[in-house]
Amino acid sequence: MEKKTQVCVLAAAGMLGSSFDEEGFRRALEQQPDVIGCDSGTSDSGPYYPGSGQPRMNRKAAKRDLELMITEGVKRGIPVLVGSAGTSGADPAVDWMVDIVREIAREQQLHFKLAEVKTELTREQLATYMKAGKLHPLEGAPAFEEKDLESLSRCVSVAGAEPFVRALEEGAQVIICGRCTDTSIYAAVPIRHGLDNAFAWHAGKVLECGTLATVFEKRHGSMLAWVREDSTSLEPGDPDMAVSPVSAAAHTLYENADPFLLVEPGRVLHLEETAYQQETGRRVKITGSRMERAPYTLKLEGVRFDGYRRVAVGGVSDPLILRQFDSWLQNCVRDARAKIQRGMGIPPEEYKLRCVVYGNPNDPDTQTVGVVADIVAKSEKDADGIISNVWHTMLHVPIRDWEGAQSQMAFPFSPPTLMTQNGGATYSFCLNHIIDVQDPLETCRIRYYDL
Repeated sequence: MEKKTQVCVLAAAGMLGSSFDEEGFRRALEQQPDVIGCDSGTSDSGPYYPGSGQPRMNRKAAKRDLELMITEGVKRGIPVLVGSAGTSGADPAVDWMVDIVREIAREQQLHFKLAEVKTELTREQLATYMKAGKLHPLEGAPAFEEKDLESLSRCVSVAGAEPFVRALEEGAQVIICGRCTDTSIYAAVPIRHGLDNAFAWHAGKVLECGTLATVFEKRHGSMLAWVREDSTSLEPGDPDMAVSPVSAAAHTLYENADPFLLVEPGRVLHLEETAYQQETGRRVKITGSRMERAPYTLKLEGVRFDGYRRVAVGGVSDPLILRQFDSWLQNCVRDARAKIQRGMGIPPEEYKLRCVVYGNPNDPDTQTVGVVADIVAKSEKDADGIISNVWHTMLHVPIRDWEGAQSQMAFPFSPPTLMTQNGGATYSFCLNHIIDVQDPLETCRIRYYDL
């Protein structure tokens, strides 16, 4: 591939499906970028999305953003890279996004080579890594042993830039990748042009959330970076927005445990001597960042199924209860558990119950405190019965300072019971580990389609 002294990278937005600003995107295209990229996923939304394989974003919104990116990319001969497809990057989420791309190609009569990259791991693959001593927990990760594989619902590996580079080498015009690091989407094309350096990855770190790295985000949308051997410069597509040294540095810190280290697959960025300089009124230049090679590891995100969630939301404003709120809530939980075991035959250890309190009942100026009763049970029927017991108990538990009947909580909905998506199906993270790999592509499955 042709070596370049400068590569222009365009991030269409911080999240595909966020309905990014079209005018700012078209302004950014005037800079003739070498790649159009967009992140489509995150683990911030929790374990439900990898567990269910369902996307967080709306299909119409995702299609709108993809259509703008792909139409312009194909017309201009610019590769289009999407990472962490469908929120989690799980196999079903990749399929979901590939289906949208096919639909766009058909409706717009576009012809291009599509690469599909899947990064999900099977239990058998994980067992192989575990037996070889290649699975290592990150700080704070839950314990995970071979016996826990049976309860694993899904596991994705977080790929680096290499699958994007491979697909580009094979002539792909559009790449839809499973779970990957946000920065790898934007480092791939500079790497392919000989700029696998600190500034390609540092630029990717600031680009990953689009205009979130601007001084004040008036409209969410596109961000540009110019990557060189000794520096990178960043600027938003929208002429009404700007990047400052503080906003660029702040986004370098964003979601990063160490302010001076940025760890990527096979690479570590050292930022102790990084400098941020205001290059123009809207543009910042970054220098001084340094990259070292490291043993190649891939992060894993694994989830297990916990049961079915039900929630009841209520408010307490009775001053008699607020004065003894903590003991009242403890009594509510105690009495509800007793009723559930007596009436439904379900002991406390067979379901989860927590109460989340909003507001401070001990503040004399507090007039209302919110209570969220949250339960997770083994079946939907049990979940329905348990939450009904809980919220009904909260209505009538006796309190000191009052004689006779009382109703102690108000509910904004009828019935008070709420559930999350998919019947309340609930998951938890059980793998926050890394694996040692010999080949950066060994957890990737790449497939090509001529559309």
